[in-house]
Amino acid sequence: MPSLKLLKSLLPTSCFPRLRLHSKNTKSPPPPCTPSTTIILSHGAFNTPWHYNLYTHALQKDSFRTLCPQQSSSGPSPPPNSFESDIELLNETVRTELIAGRDVLLVCHSYGGIPGCEALADLDLPEKGVDGDGQRIGKVLGIVFVSAFVAEAGQSLVTSKMAGRASWVRVEGPLSHVTNPGPTLFNCVPNATLRQQFVDRLVPQASASFITPTKHETWKDHPCYYIRCLHDQAMFPEEQDYFIRRLQEGNSSAMVQELPSDHAPFASMPERMAEVTGEIVGELRGGIVERLR
Repeated sequence: MPSLKLLKSLLPTSCFPRLRLHSKNTKSPPPPCTPSTTIILSHGAFNTPWHYNLYTHALQKDSFRTLCPQQSSSGPSPPPNSFESDIELLNETVRTELIAGRDVLLVCHSYGGIPGCEALADLDLPEKGVDGDGQRIGKVLGIVFVSAFVAEAGQSLVTSKMAGRASWVRVEGPLSHVTNPGPTLFNCVPNATLRQQFVDRLVPQASASFITPTKHETWKDHPCYYIRCLHDQAMFPEEQDYFIRRLQEGNSSAMVQELPSDHAPFASMPERMAEVTGEIVGELRGGIVERLR
């Protein structure tokens, strides 16, 4: 597995405080994950929960509870209000886990950063952190953006990004599609058969989900991490850097970690992605984020 590198080129080194991840060559501490931590995935456009199975299975081996609800904007017949429906679904999923006393790490992939962050607003939780029976309410540990969009209030996916609509997205009225998806999304998946399976399972995306404006900036209120994917052909590293700058301008404690991955590390390196997720949970649960000097 290639080692992770500190970003040196497009932004000053000081802009990229990093999580201290444990090397494969050193002994890691005991797994930080516990059954009381739930990883909730806000999946990317054109994807379904199936695309994240390798990753969620790797997390479950480490005793994480994982949830990846199917968002209505992804599919052949999305409802007219699919973006709002995505937000409501994720909001209810997060809230249910918190009310049950489980802490939540929200992992947002690509488009998933838009409804995912919106979903953290208006959770309607008891103010004192306990329910009427005195039981502990869980907390949102943080947000992990994986080559994901970070939008300011009032922006949509299209208006939030550096260059507008992606050239590889083909809009056909109410539905959008991926052109040339293999080299664009899954260029680091090593097995050709598996790569084709990922391509074959892609679905149309509601065009409206790309142009509906947001209302909140919850990423300013929670610990945040950005996974920068070095070989991403769908959102190039310089486009990711645009969102990283925005994230760190609004949340100075935000951390960045690089992976030698395509746009879908959940597919191309699921075990490593799960390991990084576990390290993030460990740091958040410890309450201390180490920075490399």
